[in-house]
Amino acid sequence: MIVDDLTGKTAFITGAAQGIGLGIAKACLKHGMRVVLADIKAEQLRVAESILDSSESVLAIEVDVCNREAMEAAADEAESVFEKVHIVCNNAGIGPGGPVVSVTRENWHRTMDTNLHGVLNGVQVFVPRIARHGEGGHIVNTASITGFAQQGRGVPYGISKAGVIALTEVLRVELAGEHAKDRWQNMYRTGTDRWDGEAPPKSLISASVLCPDAVDTELSIFYTNPKDDEATRHRKIQWLKRLDIELIKPDLVGEQVVNGIRNDELYIFCDGYGSRRLVRRRMQAMLDAFDRQFPE
Repeated sequence: MIVDDLTGKTAFITGAAQGIGLGIAKACLKHGMRVVLADIKAEQLRVAESILDSSESVLAIEVDVCNREAMEAAADEAESVFEKVHIVCNNAGIGPGGPVVSVTRENWHRTMDTNLHGVLNGVQVFVPRIARHGEGGHIVNTASITGFAQQGRGVPYGISKAGVIALTEVLRVELAGEHAKDRWQNMYRTGTDRWDGEAPPKSLISASVLCPDAVDTELSIFYTNPKDDEATRHRKIQWLKRLDIELIKPDLVGEQVVNGIRNDELYIFCDGYGSRRLVRRRMQAMLDAFDRQFPE
């Protein structure tokens, strides 16, 4: 779905009661879309509704993305109100972490169920519905830059996000349908699957993966919590400076997502420095390993 005008389209956003999800909702409304806020936190959903203050264009649904039947019911409700869903942002996620050797089974399964299986539920529930109305659509799955650049004590969060990246890469090609072979060939030949001026079919469903780094949400250790005392706020600021990381606001991420949909980006990044540095470091390590093992 490569469009300049999103007016009148409907976006279904999970984890939409706060943080990045709410930022995406704001951006969608700004561009004339209707929005379904889906979240497990009922009280926070009501707060989000009041923040958006657009009753005719906003529908709030309490739903657990881990529950496939509940997601089907939420999709039914969304279609009963707005008729069609065009964009699905599988954004719900949780962030507990710890060392590989000591992560508990409960922690592992809870995180994987939400961060990875919840994304799969969103894809499998909505893609057939978008295909049926034939107007095209777009799936945006929220991962993390840690999916490319794993960091210590980040299990199982980082591993779940690596899974979301891989899932989206495969999904994007599968959704291209009869164009899939050409897109794969183009990816291997040029390193990109861009359409390069060719007009995609209007019924195309495409997919992007959102890869944020440090975003000012409760999942981030850098979160600007209003309850922080002055010493804590100062410590976080100094930590950001020392690590040379830029803290991005969720509303900006929302705009980046809309731009990514419009431009049919596979990877949607949120900053051009810290994230680039992490990805480049990993890619260079892989290339260095090739050079050692298969010297030219």
